[in-house]
Amino acid sequence: MSRRRTYGRKKSINFLPIIIVLSVLIIIVALGVKIFSANDNISQIDEILSSDILKTAGAISSTSSVDTKVYSNDGIKYTNKHENIVRIDDFNSTIPEDSEKVQTVKTILEKLGNLEEVETVKELSLKQNGYYWIDINLNVDEQLLIFDNEEEYNIDLYYDLAEQKIYLKNKYYNEFSTKNNKVKLQGYKVNDEFKSLIEKLAMIRK
Repeated sequence: MSRRRTYGRKKSINFLPIIIVLSVLIIIVALGVKIFSANDNISQIDEILSSDILKTAGAISSTSSVDTKVYSNDGIKYTNKHENIVRIDDFNSTIPEDSEKVQTVKTILEKLGNLEEVETVKELSLKQNGYYWIDINLNVDEQLLIFDNEEEYNIDLYYDLAEQKIYLKNKYYNEFSTKNNKVKLQGYKVNDEFKSLIEKLAMIRK
């Protein structure tokens, strides 16, 4: 009699679903850390400038008061309740004619960290036409593992015309995060070069 041989079939394991699940979990954790933690604003700006910036847009306005708080009404959040806002000019990197203005904004952000730190304040006092408010929105291409992700950042700068100091929040949070209500404003002493950049953006002709 011949002995019949039986062969066991090896079961192959499909690792693809496991890899996908692990990747999603890593992305969720990374986003969670990003949302609930905060960089100091200068470090955040440096990180943005070293990334692939897809779009830069915003405006420069004059204002008599600065209000950095985030408010909520029927679930709708809003901010920037400054007083006597007068818009001076807009800038948008998708408009070719705005390329010089956008480059001026980028230079302002690059040189901000080189300025001398002065006081840190909880709020800025009311001054009639006392501030330039530079509202900057940056869309950045960020990569999480193999996935591309477009992230939007908002940077607000407040230039005190009389004192020649510029202020920004000392911590960076999402624009509509109520954590912004607890941050302070870090002041920097403006030098002649930086002042000329702001005046150029504000279209001041000497």
